Amino acid sequence: MSERLHPNTTRVLITDDSPLVAEKLAEFLRGHGFQAKFVTSGTEAVKVSKDWKPHFISYDFLMPEMNGPTFLKNMRQENLLGEGKCRVFMMSAHNSAQNVRECLRHGATDYLVKPLKPEDLLGRLVLHMQPKREVKQVAASDQSTSAMALKYLHLTELLLRESLKPQATAAALHNLMGMIALTVGAVRVSTIQCDLDAQKGTVRGANDKRDIDGFSIDLQKYPEVAFVLQSEKILALDNLKGDPTMAAVAALSKSISFNAMIVVPIRFGQETWGVVSARLPDTKTALSDFDIRFMQLAGHVVGQVIARSGLTAAFQSVSGAVGGPEVKPKDSAGSGSSAA
Repeated sequence: MSERLHPNTTRVLITDDSPLVAEKLAEFLRGHGFQAKFVTSGTEAVKVSKDWKPHFISYDFLMPEMNGPTFLKNMRQENLLGEGKCRVFMMSAHNSAQNVRECLRHGATDYLVKPLKPEDLLGRLVLHMQPKREVKQVAASDQSTSAMALKYLHLTELLLRESLKPQATAAALHNLMGMIALTVGAVRVSTIQCDLDAQKGTVRGANDKRDIDGFSIDLQKYPEVAFVLQSEKILALDNLKGDPTMAAVAALSKSISFNAMIVVPIRFGQETWGVVSARLPDTKTALSDFDIRFMQLAGHVVGQVIARSGLTAAFQSVSGAVGGPEVKPKDSAGSGSSAA
C-alpha cells in the first residue's frame, strides 16, 4: 500500500498559459491547506519541478510552447515523473479517447476536462493522495484462507446462477447488485455505462433502487469512476474518514463524496464499457483482499449479463471512433494544429 499524503505537506504546481486561471487554482488549493505554486509555461514547469519537487502537477494539454505529451517526455527524461516523484494531471477541453490514452501512455496519472472547477481538481487530488490497495498473491500451499475461499466459491456460484436466469436485464442487474452489496457489505453497488468523452454515465442497475435504469450522472462528479475508465484498472480505497486530516479536507468540498470503495472496469475487447462501483459504509474502515477479488469476479459476471442484453450494440458501433476526431497538439517542431 502506498503512503498517504497530507495537504499541508503536499506540493501542487499549476501550469496554464492563462495567469488568471493558474493563479485562481493555486489560491483555491492554498485556501484548502495545500502548498501551491503556478507557472505559465512548460519550460518553467520543468525548472520548478527540479527545484521544488511537487507531488502533483496540473498541465494544460495544449500549452503553446510545450504540449502535454512533450512535457511528459521531458519530465521522464529528467527522471521527475512517476509514483513517488511528480504525478501529472493533464487538463484539456478536448477529451478524445486518443488524447487520453496518449497522455496515460506517456506517464500522466489522470486526465481532467476543461472548463474545470477548482473543486474538481481538489477531488482528484484527494483521490490520488489516498493509498491504493493492492491484492497480495496467495500461495497454493497457504491453507489459512481455505475456509474463506470456499465461501467465495459458493457466492460466485450463486452469482453465476442468478446471471443465467431468464429475466429482464434491469431485474438481473438489480438482483446481482443486491447480492454483491450483501457480500462485501456495501451501502450501494451500481452498474454504470459510461461515455468518457462526453463525461456522462448511465446507471443500469443498483441494489437500492429497482427502477434506476437510465438514470444519468455527470462523471466530473465521480473522479473514481473517471480514473478507472482512463486507467482501465481496478480501484480499491480504504475509508477516507479514517484519516482526520483527509476527512477535514473532504468536508470542505461537496465534490468529494467518496469513502471506502471498490470500482472495477467492465471491458469488451479493447474498450471499457463502464464500471461496477461499490461504496462502503462509514463503519467499514478497511477492505479485505477477498472483497477486492470478489468485486473483480463480480465485474466479469455483470459483463456477461450486459453482453447478452444488447446494451453493447451501440457501444460497439462507435467504439472505433469514440469522442470524434483526435486533437493533435502542436509539438516543438510545429507539426499539427489545434485550438484549446
